[in-house]
Amino acid sequence: MLAQVPMDAKLAESLQQVAAERGKPLEMVMNDLARQYLREARREVIRQEVQHYQALHADLKAKYLGQHVAIHEGRLVDHDTDPMALAHRVRQRFGYIPILITQVREQPMHEYRIRSPRVVRSA
Repeated sequence: MLAQVPMDAKLAESLQQVAAERGKPLEMVMNDLARQYLREARREVIRQEVQHYQALHADLKAKYLGQHVAIHEGRLVDHDTDPMALAHRVRQRFGYIPILITQVREQPMHEYRIRSPRVVRSA
């Protein structure tokens, strides 16, 4: 168990109230919030790595077109034609932290078109 973390009294009271309203123990609410925070922090790291990938794309395309690359802290850390082998090496080297692994293609980002249904009124 980790050391206790001081918390603003009003925030603690609000969390206790939410836990009571939902019929959950405060510990469960706090764990859920911590998991949510970690997920969002990891997503933000990946968003930043995607931006780094886009900035590096021209160089990566010239050298690694068709291969998979691993981007960590804004730089290329490994590449491979086999994405699973790459992921395995990256996990061994860095552990379970967010690292962007993507295939280098002609364009830095894929374009997706999502068609929405049309509403047709009959007379």
